[in-house]
Amino acid sequence: MVNQLFAKKHLWKYWLGIIIVLSLFPGNKLPDVEFEWVKIDNIFHLGFYSILSFLMLLGFNGGEIKMNLSKTRLYIVIIIAGIVIGISLELMQEYLIPFRFYDIKDIIINSFGTVFGSIIYNRLVKI
Repeated sequence: MVNQLFAKKHLWKYWLGIIIVLSLFPGNKLPDVEFEWVKIDNIFHLGFYSILSFLMLLGFNGGEIKMNLSKTRLYIVIIIAGIVIGISLELMQEYLIPFRFYDIKDIIINSFGTVFGSIIYNRLVKI
């Protein structure tokens, strides 16, 4: 029981670590895979940030950690946090990582993914 609670509360931190590592990996080390209608990169951005917001909501609301916020405020805090993380990583890519570039489309997709993950959490898990 204690291990399950620990995993539920902290899983988002590990997922965020994965996002950070992948986002700050040098661009010349990443494969460039595209389909005619969508870049695979966009799918990853959407999925990774959807999972991040879902796990953050699970962690801050699903265990003993209670943020003492209303349901709406909790969602707003998580969505803003996801957007800030996405913007911060894009800026780091532009200024700190070789062969990586700031892309406003990535920020938009990350933001949409954060909102989407929050909606999925709301539909699947009752607060």
